[in-house]
Amino acid sequence: MNKIIITISRQYGSGGLLIAQELSKCLKVEYYDKNLLLIAAQKSGLRTEILEQFDEKKHLELLENLTGYITCPENFALNDTLFKIQSDIIKTIAKKSSAIFVGRCADYILRDMQNCVHIFIHANLQDRIKRISEKNKIDKDKALEQINIIDKERSKYYNYYTSKTWKDVNSYDLSINSSILGISNTAEIIISFSNKLKGCF
Repeated sequence: MNKIIITISRQYGSGGLLIAQELSKCLKVEYYDKNLLLIAAQKSGLRTEILEQFDEKKHLELLENLTGYITCPENFALNDTLFKIQSDIIKTIAKKSSAIFVGRCADYILRDMQNCVHIFIHANLQDRIKRISEKNKIDKDKALEQINIIDKERSKYYNYYTSKTWKDVNSYDLSINSSILGISNTAEIIISFSNKLKGCF
């Protein structure tokens, strides 16, 4: 297998992380999601729980939501610092080996790298509500609320750091509805598509 990088952007509740895990298992390639925060914490010396407050959120939301939690003005740039650290980590990993990256604007960060396949995962709203309701053990109304909040955060984060539009089909090589085929079959389609596009598997 030649080196291949797959980036996955995803709607909340679409199963994007599950698909990344399935791809990782099938291809025997490491996937990176929140584990990038651990690497970033080790590199920056900051605590992981602090970085989690900034993960995939742009700084204007932090100014609104973390008032009283962070009082030092310099710390308002922490999320920009985290983005830079994660970007460097993503580039370093991608140069060395095959990898699957979930979120964190990886498609934009690696836009100039060869053998990258950029995927957007979406799903029918009712399937997303059901998945989040069962995963988080909450009712469907609360699940819908979480979906709206997190999708909004991801969209603002992506738009802010890339100057592009989250969910714009022009940003991705393939946009796929995971509700149609389910997790495993969606992963198979991505593998087949990547092979035809890049000839890597």
